Amino acid sequence: MVRPVVHKTPEAKLQASRERHRRHYAKHRDDILKRRRVLRSSKTKESEAANKFSKELLKAVAKALRHGDDDESESESDSDDDSEPEDDENIKLDDLPECLRVVKDIKDEMLAMIGDDPCKFVEGVFCDYVKSFPEDSSPGDISIIESSISKVQKILNRTIPAQDQILNFCGVSPEWHAADSVSRFLRTVLAYLEDIECLLFSGGVCELTLAHSMGEMMYQKGIRI
Repeated sequence: MVRPVVHKTPEAKLQASRERHRRHYAKHRDDILKRRRVLRSSKTKESEAANKFSKELLKAVAKALRHGDDDESESESDSDDDSEPEDDENIKLDDLPECLRVVKDIKDEMLAMIGDDPCKFVEGVFCDYVKSFPEDSSPGDISIIESSISKVQKILNRTIPAQDQILNFCGVSPEWHAADSVSRFLRTVLAYLEDIECLLFSGGVCELTLAHSMGEMMYQKGIRI
């Protein structure tokens, strides 16, 4: 049996790794493409309707949450200036104005961290991960993606209770739609980041690179939840 070639230099190891990836792709091309088609969410009429719905909801946010601004200003005038603001996780959602105020604060925090384009934000996270690649062929710093997932998940976890309480107070109303647009936005960002993480765990850097080069990643397609 022929002994395998031992590659000693980083350049030789990288080239050998690329050759292995090319052979693997050539051998399993149909299976890889089939797996990508299963993971990919097609742009159905339902998803297109959801995109249109989300745009309409964004217009309702300012109107629905304006009541929260009025109630917040009244409560601030009666409160002690030296008191520290409560954490959203510890706030009791006892009435509709309080729920709207919480959602408005979350929306402001969300836009400050992510901006108004989830695809652009995730592209930036992905670029940061790529920049963390060492000179050899080993993976980059996965904590860059994991920390972003954790931050978005934390904001979403604060959104859901407020949205549920709004539903209890006034049903499927413009106020609820406004809160739903915030949670949909956060779920979309979370899905984009988890798509990258899933590709890394299932196929490693090789499949992640392949998916990106083919434009098959969720954020590249602009799929919205």
